[in-house]
Amino acid sequence: MKYLLFAVLVAMQLIHGAAANTEKTLTYAVPHWPPWTDTQTYPYQGIDVEIITALADKAGFKINMLKCSWKRCLKLLEQGEADIATNVLRTADREGYLHYLTPAYRTNLDYVIYTHKGDMRAITTKQQLYPLQITIERGAHFPDEFSQDKNIQTRPVSQTLFAIKQLINQRANAVIGEEYQLDYLVSRLDTNRVLEKQPLLFSEPINAYIVLSKKSHHAEAVAQLSDTIAQMMDSGQIESMKRDYLRPNE
Repeated sequence: MKYLLFAVLVAMQLIHGAAANTEKTLTYAVPHWPPWTDTQTYPYQGIDVEIITALADKAGFKINMLKCSWKRCLKLLEQGEADIATNVLRTADREGYLHYLTPAYRTNLDYVIYTHKGDMRAITTKQQLYPLQITIERGAHFPDEFSQDKNIQTRPVSQTLFAIKQLINQRANAVIGEEYQLDYLVSRLDTNRVLEKQPLLFSEPINAYIVLSKKSHHAEAVAQLSDTIAQMMDSGQIESMKRDYLRPNE
């Protein structure tokens, strides 16, 4: 009888310990969207992966990463099968099932231009683009200041990746794209450092958030997680993590 009682007590302790670990784990819904999230190999990488890992550590949580398409990620959050996600824009529909952790950790979207070194003088005005053919990704979004200017000639390709490769091989004049994506691709592909970023910048406001599912078992941690994000923003940690991730490998 004593042995049975002892076995029951041990089992209860093990169950309690396992439950305690589960209680402090956030399931992170991770789509493939480099450089923010890269799920090609495990462990997953990306700017957002590093930010979420640091956020969870500061707030006393562990992270369990769950790979999913973006549409599937949102469904998992809606159902409470995933707890947290990154780079989410605010919409009326999503407000119904997501807590938006404030402040937004991305507040603007910048588009930059890369050219081959030595091909031209520094591009500082939009008018300097008029004689050029600017390679773009087909179907990609660009700020109105760029996309609505009929004097800018564009040359679409299927992927920004191909545009960068063409630019490296001097089969394109210039490439425009979202800054973080372009910086990431150039840092990985331009091994001989033959490309340069031009000073001209196109920008538009955007608020992208880290979100917590309203059906999460940790929904009560909204204030704690928001406060932690605010501290990381105020200290410059998040901005530093973004830039450090895109630093070219030596």
